[in-house]
Amino acid sequence: MADSPTRPDDAGHGPASAAHPGMPRWAKTLAITAVAALLVALVLMHTLGGGMAGH
Repeated sequence: MADSPTRPDDAGHGPASAAHPGMPRWAKTLAITAVAALLVALVLMHTLGGGMAGH
């Protein structure tokens, strides 16, 4: 018989794992979308001549 965890948090499903679950998926998606939108805006400003004057 395989060794089973003696406490629920040993398997990563108990209260100890819920204390720091990490960044939620929606927050990661929002951050990636915001960074991508900022990069697109900077590239458009640069190519259209509106940003980084003198560059």
